[in-house]
Amino acid sequence: MALRFFGKGGSDTENCPSVSVDETDLSLVFVGWPIEDPEVISEIEQYSHIAPDERAFRIPPELRKAIWEALGGDNPNFG
Repeated sequence: MALRFFGKGGSDTENCPSVSVDETDLSLVFVGWPIEDPEVISEIEQYSHIAPDERAFRIPPELRKAIWEALGGDNPNFG
């Protein structure tokens, strides 16, 4: 695996959510806060089942630009 880092944000510490791309298969790799709130999980499962080996993660809005760039977008205006 060869990860290419695109950005981090959402915290004033070094332990921040981040987004990277696995250059071997171009999959996105997110670090964020696992969602454990039963109401949020229930809402997600109305349209997408979460398998026992999967987790939903909350990624802060500060990473929108990094996610866009990781997907190959050109520097959009994200304010």
